[in-house]
Amino acid sequence: MLTIEQRLDVIEARNACTDLVHRYARLIRCDRPDEVADLFLQDGTFEGRNGHPDQAEFTVMFRDEGREGVRAHMLPNKGKPHPVPLIHNLSIEVEGDSATGNAVMEAQIYGSETKIIGEYHDEFRRVDGAWYFASRIYTVFRGASSP
Repeated sequence: MLTIEQRLDVIEARNACTDLVHRYARLIRCDRPDEVADLFLQDGTFEGRNGHPDQAEFTVMFRDEGREGVRAHMLPNKGKPHPVPLIHNLSIEVEGDSATGNAVMEAQIYGSETKIIGEYHDEFRRVDGAWYFASRIYTVFRGASSP
């Protein structure tokens, strides 16, 4: 059985990771991709995939290594049509200074008819009291998304 202090730590960690997921979505929605990389650890990774919601097969579209790799990937998107992400079914599991998360995201690409639906699988790590993405994988469900 967890102590009250341990339970409080789990609750605070879960809230911090939830806030991180929503901060990411807000930065994308507000066309601030230049700030997204700061949500990742220095050695964090971000990967985009094409796949299906109920099958293990996927194709990797991109993989960014490190905070600066994420920044280099995101910067060219500033000022272009971008998603307005809606996060659904977010769940966070915490174990000490690490956590995992899962959420479904659907979005309209602002200024277009394009819609995207997919799923995030996240790994978080706490460093000096702050939570960051250690790994973020987004799988686009191509059959459920418009071109």
